[in-house]
Amino acid sequence: MLQMGQTGRHAFALGICAIYALAALEAYPHPPVRAYTRTGCQGHARRTCCPITSDSTQILTPGTLVFHPADSAIPYHWFTYVPESADPTERNFIWVTGLHGNLMTDDYARITAESREMAVRRSAMAEQHKLIMLVPVIPRPSTNTVYAVAFDWRVFLDSTDALVRRPDLKVNMMVDRFTEALRDHGYDVDRRVFVNGFSAAGMFAQRYSLLHPERVLAVAAGQCGGFMTLPEAVHADTIIHEMDWPLGVHDLETLVGYGFNNEAYRSVAQFIFIGDQDTANSTVGRPGEVIRTQSQIDFLGGTFGDRDPARLENQAKYLIDKGYDVTFRLYVGVGHRFTREMWEEMLSFFDGIREREVSLRAR
Repeated sequence: MLQMGQTGRHAFALGICAIYALAALEAYPHPPVRAYTRTGCQGHARRTCCPITSDSTQILTPGTLVFHPADSAIPYHWFTYVPESADPTERNFIWVTGLHGNLMTDDYARITAESREMAVRRSAMAEQHKLIMLVPVIPRPSTNTVYAVAFDWRVFLDSTDALVRRPDLKVNMMVDRFTEALRDHGYDVDRRVFVNGFSAAGMFAQRYSLLHPERVLAVAAGQCGGFMTLPEAVHADTIIHEMDWPLGVHDLETLVGYGFNNEAYRSVAQFIFIGDQDTANSTVGRPGEVIRTQSQIDFLGGTFGDRDPARLENQAKYLIDKGYDVTFRLYVGVGHRFTREMWEEMLSFFDGIREREVSLRAR
């Protein structure tokens, strides 16, 4: 392990409702494409293992998974869960999780059902680790190939369809609304969140922390599509190479209208991980999906390595050498899977950050 010191619109009930054992948690395959319908999660009610409601007035009912349909302010659905284990008088943290790019489909109801299944399963982890959970439902339409959850550069363009433009700002609104409701009901909630993801969600987690480092306390990102976006404008080695998004933040101000907050980013604790056999799900193979040009692909390969595990490890070493708070973990014999060991070490990482913050407040 490498480590650096600091330390809808509709009510619904659909899907599989058993909480699987951690050992069974893995990345999902990509199902076939369907037709687009912008509705909520619909279907036949089935027995659930935890209460689920679409009544957002129950947002502060501990032990209940709450579905928030899209509205005029937040155009995505989302889920929240306040664990019964959370003590309102102690410092609490929102955990942004359950993001995915598993379904490339115009049927937003299917994506919502997938997110809902993830939210149900993660509720047990939220209880065990006293994390207040938020699960955004970010679309990945097949007729609009902008890869919103991965933050391909087109999400920043004014010409991009509003549905997939700036998903980070939509998540910010969810966090702000949820935080305000929690505080109104007496919960002590930190302004910074934990965020995690694997594969496409790993890309979201890692890049969201770059876009809004002042909002993130700790990030755990697995696989990350095969590479990280670096918190640097240029890479200086034998030559100077300007790193435009998604390689780095050289053109960030042009894309989003504000400069990169390097000082805040240096305070974000990071857990980056990948299996050493995870080589078949890379976004580095060709330009267009996430990476913009062939020259960016050539730079990544020539500078950090041609295979995803080596590339991610070398990028982590690069960040550690520059003083960023990064822990890197390579899992031997593991392919493109989110294993039990990964889950346990990730949640232990969050527990450690929580303990550190509580200790600092007590001084």
